[in-house]
Amino acid sequence: MIAGMKLPAASALLALACSLGAGTASAQTMDFACPDPGTTITYDSGVKVIARGRSGFDCTMERVGGQPFNLRALLFDNPSPDGADMSAYINALKPERLWPLEVGKKIEAKYSTGAGTWSYTLAVVRYEKRTGPGDKMIDTFLIEMNEHGDRGGRSVSRWWISPVDKFAIRYDFSDGAGKANRAVVTSVTK
Repeated sequence: MIAGMKLPAASALLALACSLGAGTASAQTMDFACPDPGTTITYDSGVKVIARGRSGFDCTMERVGGQPFNLRALLFDNPSPDGADMSAYINALKPERLWPLEVGKKIEAKYSTGAGTWSYTLAVVRYEKRTGPGDKMIDTFLIEMNEHGDRGGRSVSRWWISPVDKFAIRYDFSDGAGKANRAVVTSVTK
């Protein structure tokens, strides 16, 4: 009789655990964090970066064979890979306002130069499984940035942020002129 009672109780607990597990992804949040110091991130292009530490919402990073840089809010390099100073752009967007990540969270910003004015919307679009380093399916937050220029220019950038790796495991970019770019992380070693 006792053994018979344990099975329905176990089934009820399993059903409860499954129903709770199904709802956690949509209610998931992620506090800001940088990869642990010494973590090496390798991209499909062969570029490698090493995490060195953290200062506020900047992850201090170093390109192997290159220069150190700051990665603001896990989204923007400064200086950029081409060496450009991104300080004014990053200060206008203030991407740190997106943290902690939570599906549905959105920020808006404007950035102006002599070449024009751009409007930005950054949003945490969804929490999803995505192929990550080692071709494993991992949990990610998809962040999408829509850019609209006053002269008709537009672009979309997407980052898939891994809470486990504390890094964007994939980045995609495309614009209205047909330009596109992507970066995929192939390995993370700690």
